[in-house]
Amino acid sequence: MFYKNYLNNCFVFILKISIFLHNADNSCIKQYYLIIKMAVTIKDIAKISGYGVGTVSRVLNGGTLVKSETRERVMQVARKLNYKPNKVAKMLVTGKFSQSTIGIILPKITHRFSMEIIAGIYTKLNELGYNLLVFNIGKKREEVFEHIRYSHFSGLLVLLGSLKEDEVLMLKSENTHFVYLDYHDRNENSIFFNNHLGGGLAAKYLMDKKCKRIMLVGDYAKTIQREERFRGFKDVLKGAQIELFDEVYISSDEKAAYSLTKKVIKAGKADGIFFYSDDLALGGLKAKREIQSSIRIIGYDDIEAAGYLGLSTVRQNAHTLGKLGAGTIVEILKKDKPINETEVVYRCLEPELVDRGS
Repeated sequence: MFYKNYLNNCFVFILKISIFLHNADNSCIKQYYLIIKMAVTIKDIAKISGYGVGTVSRVLNGGTLVKSETRERVMQVARKLNYKPNKVAKMLVTGKFSQSTIGIILPKITHRFSMEIIAGIYTKLNELGYNLLVFNIGKKREEVFEHIRYSHFSGLLVLLGSLKEDEVLMLKSENTHFVYLDYHDRNENSIFFNNHLGGGLAAKYLMDKKCKRIMLVGDYAKTIQREERFRGFKDVLKGAQIELFDEVYISSDEKAAYSLTKKVIKAGKADGIFFYSDDLALGGLKAKREIQSSIRIIGYDDIEAAGYLGLSTVRQNAHTLGKLGAGTIVEILKKDKPINETEVVYRCLEPELVDRGS
């Protein structure tokens, strides 16, 4: 049973607990009361004062369009409950938080590369005095964009994928500038790595290691990054008149890559594997070392773990990409121009091969 009450001007829940105690003579019930202090909210003040949440919010945030008796009653209740305002919430209401905040939009956080991009963004924004808020759109895409629409963020960084047409129109109608990172669109601000070139570098690595039976391993997600990367890989093989031995797609999971690589090694057919990402390649590298195979493995991204574990890879510096993205959106905002008068930033970065002998 729960009771709501006020003790010593603190808002509390009183939880009534019944405990059965047994002894040799009889059984009895003892009741204990557990007092749990809870944070007081605007809704609590509204309920007790008799005013609406909107009215209470205006009073607590210094709004002027409130009657003096209303203000006095709300403040009286707030003092009695020892109300402590949430500083972040207040900043959101007044717009101060949003005006100095850059939002990041992620389709989902599935691999370490995206986290390293965010780390780079945070480093640069912190240096420039901006806040950072990450939105993982997932299944609640419409809700996220509705929130973004009414929060009036300074700008947005969109990672790893594209926005829908109606989302782009909404942002532009609100004059909310955005920059794509690790994705490109000729009509929008974009900073990205040349995946076609990077795929070609991976192919050259395996060819230089004298591999003849080469296979590709990718994940199921059909992204522009995967398509360009694999096309670049195949183009270089074709130019060298080497036929791709096999092409396999698995879940974006290190364990799946580990199991697949063990099977490939035991079959003894492939002598070189290009994994779409380091996350997958690390699973392959583990299998290679356990079996002590001579098969060649190369990944893509050069995440931090790749350096520690000696994985050959194609480096696209995620931290640098994040910092460039953060610096670019801030520079755009400083110019304080409408979107239709702002020159589009379209910057393609070059990846590089990192040979660690794997």
